[in-house]
Amino acid sequence: GSWYEIDLGAVRNNYRELRWRLPRNVKIYACLKRNGYGCGAAAVAATLAAEGVDGFAVASLLDAISIRRTGIALPVLLYPGASTGAGPVVEALDLTISISSIDELHQWTSVLTKFRAFIKVDLGFCRAGATPSEAGPLLTAAHSSPNVLVEGIYAHMSELPSSRPLDVVDQFARMQTILSNAESGGIRPAIAMMSSTEGVLRHPQMDLDAVDPGALFVGLPETEEPARELTLRPALKSICTTLVTVKRLDASLGPVPDIPGFKPGMTIGVIGMGWGDGLPRTVPSGSEAIIHGRRARLLAPAHLEHLRIDLTDVPEARFGDRVILLGRQGDQHISHEELAAHWGTDLVGLYASLRDHIPRIYI
Repeated sequence: GSWYEIDLGAVRNNYRELRWRLPRNVKIYACLKRNGYGCGAAAVAATLAAEGVDGFAVASLLDAISIRRTGIALPVLLYPGASTGAGPVVEALDLTISISSIDELHQWTSVLTKFRAFIKVDLGFCRAGATPSEAGPLLTAAHSSPNVLVEGIYAHMSELPSSRPLDVVDQFARMQTILSNAESGGIRPAIAMMSSTEGVLRHPQMDLDAVDPGALFVGLPETEEPARELTLRPALKSICTTLVTVKRLDASLGPVPDIPGFKPGMTIGVIGMGWGDGLPRTVPSGSEAIIHGRRARLLAPAHLEHLRIDLTDVPEARFGDRVILLGRQGDQHISHEELAAHWGTDLVGLYASLRDHIPRIYI
């Protein structure tokens, strides 16, 4: 089989690192999108709930359901994505909805008798959220609706490429204007937030009432220029699989495949992971795995569920032996950075490649 080893102690460490550096009055909504960045939203949520987190934010209704199934009663904010067809689930699980427009507000009030909501604002990201000019009327409409408990207002800073160094300052100014106008009108929600991982690490002035980082909790800083220095540990400790077969290429197989890395008389193994399990569809040149404490080359091509490995220099390899794609065995170590580079992605992309059908072992 194959499995991921997830270090919940790292999740605890990362939360404590952040909590210690935030003002006590600033709440933490842990963003656990993409099934807790592939580490399992339910297990990560339970770990953070035990540490005293104030709430959660998710992009998927399935992640919200998995969190609620653990018995956690803390607030769960649904980022934009759920449609009104999810109304019964939202109601049954007491989820908090994101609303970006008056049209959305009317649609939700038509299917739910009473619900919690956060107003989502777009400060220049050009994704979901009311524009700064629309935010005031939307807040007013939501505040006057008897169906809606407006508990917060939030935004996400733009990640679009920009040549303007003051863009972050401009976005924060837009948010401050929205909040100031709401305050004057007596409709400012109790919670305002706009700092995800990069924001909370680089821009402490933007803490507001709450922050909603996500990658931070699994050990991904997402910035090389933090104003807050946190000692983060990776939650993903290892990616492991096993040998499903071992064989020597002899003459009975016919000509050796005309593929780089194949040679007569070599010993190959097959591991039980392929591109359907999150590995690259094209095997990167120079990529390796660890078996019996030694590195061995991975061989192209990749298949949906299998991948070959050159075991010529590991003669003791046998069916069922453990193979390490990420992590440590003996004196050898394949780091997150090495694996991400070989897979042609970054650290967040590595976590996003984790598949939900692969079992997780929590340590």
